[in-house]
Order: sequence, then C-alpha cells, then structure tokens
Amino acid sequence: MLEEIKKIQGINHTDFDTMINTWINSAKLDLKSIGIVSTLIDSPDDLIQNAIINYVLSFLDVVNSEMYSKSYALMKDQIRHTKEYIEVIRLDGD
Repeated sequence: MLEEIKKIQGINHTDFDTMINTWINSAKLDLKSIGIVSTLIDSPDDLIQNAIINYVLSFLDVVNSEMYSKSYALMKDQIRHTKEYIEVIRLDGD
C-alpha cells in the first residue's frame, strides 16, 4: 500500500515512508476500533484498501485533504454498515 500511495502522490524517494506507514497503521486501527474484522484489515479487499488510502491522503495531500477526508468517512460508514465486515461479538451463553 505504501508504494501505491507514493505512486498516487508522485513520490519517488523514501523520505516520507515512515510517516506514510504511520498513517496506514492509524487507518487500520481506526477501522478496527469500529469493529471491522481484523483479518480483513490485515489483508484488505479493494474497499478497505481504498478507505485506508483515502485516510492517508487526507493527511498527505494538503490541497485535497478535505475531499479525501470526506471520502474516507463515507467509505468507513459503508464498511461499518456491511455485515460481512463487522466483527461478531458473542456473549457467553449465546
């Protein structure tokens, strides 16, 4: 995902790799915090991968930050309301 983000932004050096990886991890944690299945985040499909990329670009692309932030919020909401993505929490006895 790092290389894809760098390609989108036209970055051809490693100066921002640590920062970009931090944002990728932050996006994954944000998705996990709303109950998205961990294995789907660790091996993302296209929807989750695009959400993570939009999250990162909302910080990296200052000019289009608001657009990417809104896009991430919409994707996150879509993912949150799709039962295949949600971690099922079972209570004892259920």
